[in-house]
Amino acid sequence: MKKILIITYYWPPAGGSGVQRWLKFAKYLPQFGWLPTIITTENGDYQVIDNSLLSEIPKNIKVIRTKTPTFYGIVRKILGKKSEIPYGTMKAKSDDSQLKKLLLWIRLNLIIPDARIIWNKFAFKAAVEEINKNKFDYVITTGPPHSTHLIGLKLKKMFPVKWIADFRDPWTTMGYLKSVKRTLLATKLDKRLEQKVVTNCDLVLAVSRKIISDLGNDKKMFLLRNGFDESDFENIFPTKQDNEFLINYFGTLPVESNPLIVLKAVYELRKKGIKNIKMNFYGNINEEIKRLLYKNDPEKIVKFYSYVPHKQVLQLMKESSLLLLIINNVKNNEGIITGKIFEYIGAGVPILGVGPVNSEPAEILRESKAGTMFDYNDLNGIVEYLTKIYQNREKIISPDKTTISRFGRKNLTEQLVNILENYKQ
Repeated sequence: MKKILIITYYWPPAGGSGVQRWLKFAKYLPQFGWLPTIITTENGDYQVIDNSLLSEIPKNIKVIRTKTPTFYGIVRKILGKKSEIPYGTMKAKSDDSQLKKLLLWIRLNLIIPDARIIWNKFAFKAAVEEINKNKFDYVITTGPPHSTHLIGLKLKKMFPVKWIADFRDPWTTMGYLKSVKRTLLATKLDKRLEQKVVTNCDLVLAVSRKIISDLGNDKKMFLLRNGFDESDFENIFPTKQDNEFLINYFGTLPVESNPLIVLKAVYELRKKGIKNIKMNFYGNINEEIKRLLYKNDPEKIVKFYSYVPHKQVLQLMKESSLLLLIINNVKNNEGIITGKIFEYIGAGVPILGVGPVNSEPAEILRESKAGTMFDYNDLNGIVEYLTKIYQNREKIISPDKTTISRFGRKNLTEQLVNILENYKQ
C-alpha cells in the first residue's frame, strides 16, 4: 500500500467538526490502497472532548501522540481560573479584565500565526523519526491551527517529500482578524508565513473556492469539500413527537453568529396561533448570545444544552423538524462553509440558513435542494419559510440525491485519491 503521513492537531478524543475531515479520510483511504499514519497531540487544548470518537479510529492505522505544553493552559494559570478558550473569534469583550485583554493582545501580535505553534517542535520531532523509518508518498498538514503547516515547511526543507497543505478554514483572511487589535507588523508576518507555505508545498487542498481564490488560484490548488459519512446515519431512527416543532442548532455558536432574528420569526408565528415551536441549541454557545436570547424569550421556548457525543448529535438531527445554520456575520464570509452543513444535509431534514445569500454555503443549499439561506435581516423571508415548513413538514423540500451523494465521505476520499495519484508538477 502507498503511505501517507497526516499531521493534525485535532484528532479524537477532540470533538467538534474540525476532527471529522481527516478522521473520515483515514477511515476510507485504506480501501483505495493508501495507508495513513497520524501524528497528533496527546494533551491538546480542545474546546470539547468526545471520547466516543476514539472508537472510530481505524484499527489498522498508526497514531503517534506527542505531549506539549499549551498556551491556554498557561493563560489559565496566570488568570487563576478556568478561562474560556476563544474559538472562531479573538475579539476582547468590554467586561474582560485588563490582564485578559493584554494576554489576548500578546496572542494576536506576538504568537504568530497561532497559539498551537507550541506543539510544532514535538510534532516535527515525531515526523522526522517516522520519515526516517518509512517512505511516505505524501505528507499532509491540516489547519487550523495553521501553525501546523510550518511543520510541513520544515520537513520539505529537510526531506525530498511531497507535501500537501490542507486548509479547512482561511488563514490570514479569516473574518475575525478584520475586527481585532493587531499591529501591521504582526499582520505582515502572518501573511509572509502563509505565502511561504503556499509557495513551498506541492499541493493545496481547500474546503471552499473562496479560500483558493484568496490563496492565489494556482494550478496546484484543489477544491475538496467537507462532507458526511452515510454509515454514521445507519440504524438511526427518529423518535420525535409530532406535536412539537423542533428548531435545532448544533455546534459552536460564537457572538458573530446571532440567531435572534430566527427567534423573532418564531414569535411572529406565535402571534398567528402557532405555539408549539421550540428552539434548542446544542454545543458551545457564546454567553452574550445566551443572554440576548433569554432577554427576548418571554415564553421560554429556547433551551441550551452542552456538547453531546457525535452519535447522539446525529440522532437529534434526525429528530429535528428544522435545522438551523448560521454563518458568522463578519467580513469575507462568503467562503465560510461550516462542517455541520453537510451533516445537516445528510440528516435529510429541512435547513434554515442565515447568512450571505450570494455565498458558497447558500449555493450548496440551493444545489442540494436541502434548504434555503436568508440574509441576516430578512425577517419576512424567514417567517414565510418557517410557515411553509411548519404547514408541510417534510414535503417542503425534495433533496437532490445526486448532488448530495458527492458529499459522501467515501466519494470525497476517492476524489482525494485521484488528486494524490494523478497530480503531476
